[in-house]
Amino acid sequence: MNMIVYNPQTEEDKKELGRRAAVIHNQVLMQTVRLLHCPNDQKKALLNAIKAESTQTFKQPE
Repeated sequence: MNMIVYNPQTEEDKKELGRRAAVIHNQVLMQTVRLLHCPNDQKKALLNAIKAESTQTFKQPE
């Protein structure tokens, strides 16, 4: 399989690519959690833990 990949050239395009990648990652995460065989309260706790961890890990520099 051959693929042609075009890298974004401008800062605006790079930000848009990052935003779109984040949306896709979020959709995959939500689908994966939704399919888990556990109670909804455990799913909610898992999502809250992921949110807390990602907030700490990807903190914006001040």
